[in-house]
Amino acid sequence: MVRLCGASLGLFAFFVATLQGLLAGNPTEIVLWRAIGALAVFCALGLVTGWVAFRVLDEHAIDLHRRMFPEPDDDAQAHLAGPAVETDSAVDVNEFEVADATEVDHEDPLAISADGAGHR
Repeated sequence: MVRLCGASLGLFAFFVATLQGLLAGNPTEIVLWRAIGALAVFCALGLVTGWVAFRVLDEHAIDLHRRMFPEPDDDAQAHLAGPAVETDSAVDVNEFEVADATEVDHEDPLAISADGAGHR
């Protein structure tokens, strides 16, 4: 966006300076040098303008995001997290048995059969 503003404004200034110089009847060499000078000056002004516009839009987007998705307070985070779980009350998953288990060939875990034979 920044470079686009600089390039657009610089080319516009080049066009206007060239058109005005030729319509005034000035020599082509003078018109060209003045147009190049206008291009450089207005390209720099366009870059500054584009940077300011970029910052304004960026700040607006950040502000809008903060209003739409506010960060919860520390008290609200503690309330949403719920009570802490102690490690002693953790369940050991190895205690459970599967009712309809099939045997698995541990050499080839994809080789599972419904009868439990462990063949493909």
